Amino acid sequence: MPSTPTDKKPDGISLRDAYSAIRKWYQQNIDRPLANGDTYRQASAALVRALPQESALTDIEIVAVFGEVIAGRLEWGAYRESDGRYTMATYAKAALETQGRSYSLTEEETQQLHASVLWPFIER
Repeated sequence: MPSTPTDKKPDGISLRDAYSAIRKWYQQNIDRPLANGDTYRQASAALVRALPQESALTDIEIVAVFGEVIAGRLEWGAYRESDGRYTMATYAKAALETQGRSYSLTEEETQQLHASVLWPFIER
């Protein structure tokens, strides 16, 4: 269920603050049952376990994680679950909006991700 324009959102949130909130929620909820099956669960859990502190990532890596929250391996909790303030999708979308961009990466940005610790876990 996508967020709607009337959903409460964290206006002006930075990429790093949104990522920190997202990382914390997913790591605390890594053991939640998934309806998508074992292979999907394993790939999702591997990505969650690989998420480093925000200070260890570039903005492009953070945007790639937001893509996973909105439409990839982490989407399973993005629309329905909240940390008590916002859903994970709302955090990601609000931070991207603050930056004036989408979660889609350019070919150049994707090439930069090849050196990332997250590269093996990002859905392509």
